[in-house]
Amino acid sequence: MHEIRIGTHKVEMLGTLNESPTAERIWDALPIDSTVNTWGQEIYFSIPVQCDLGLEARDRMEVGELGYWPTGSAFCIFFGRTPASKGDEPRAASPVNPIGRCEGDIKVFRQVREGDAIRIEAVEEVAEEPPAQAEEAGEPEPPAEAEAETGEAAQEPDATEPVADAGEPEAAEAAATDDAQEDKPAEEA
Repeated sequence: MHEIRIGTHKVEMLGTLNESPTAERIWDALPIDSTVNTWGQEIYFSIPVQCDLGLEARDRMEVGELGYWPTGSAFCIFFGRTPASKGDEPRAASPVNPIGRCEGDIKVFRQVREGDAIRIEAVEEVAEEPPAQAEEAGEPEPPAEAEAETGEAAQEPDATEPVADAGEPEAAEAAATDDAQEDKPAEEA
C-alpha cells in the first residue's frame, strides 16, 4: 500500500492507495496536478491514467473512499451524498474502481470548490527498518564469516594445541588448567 497526499490551497489530506492494478498505475503517474469538479459531496478530476473497469468496480461507496472512474479517467473522492445517493451513502454516477481511503476528517473537502487546483503526490516511504526490527521480521542471521570479521565469533582451538577427548573428563580438566596457567601473567604463576 502507498501513502499519498491530496492538496488544494485550502485543504491537505493523507490517503492510502490499495494494492489494486488501478491504484498501482495511479501511483506510477504521481505527482498529478488537475482541476476540481464537484458532484454533490464528491470531488473528481481528470488524471493522465487509463484503466478499464475492474472486477471490484461498484457505484456504492463509503465516506472517505477513493475511486477511479474509467468513463471520465477521473480520480474521485467521496465525502458524502451525491445526486445519485439513496440514503446517506455516497453513490458514484456509474461504477468506479475502489483505489483506497482518505485518513482524517474527510468533511474538510466541503471547503473545496469547482475549478480549484488540486495535486496528488507520493508521501516518501521509510527505506529501511532498524536492525532490531529486521530480526523480528524473520530475516536470516548473518553468516558465521560475517561474525568472525566483527570479532564476535567463538574462537576455534589452535590446531597445535592438544584437544582432550570428550570421553576423558580428567584429561579435559588438566588441559584447561594448563591453558589457564599459560594465560596468567608471570608474577601470578
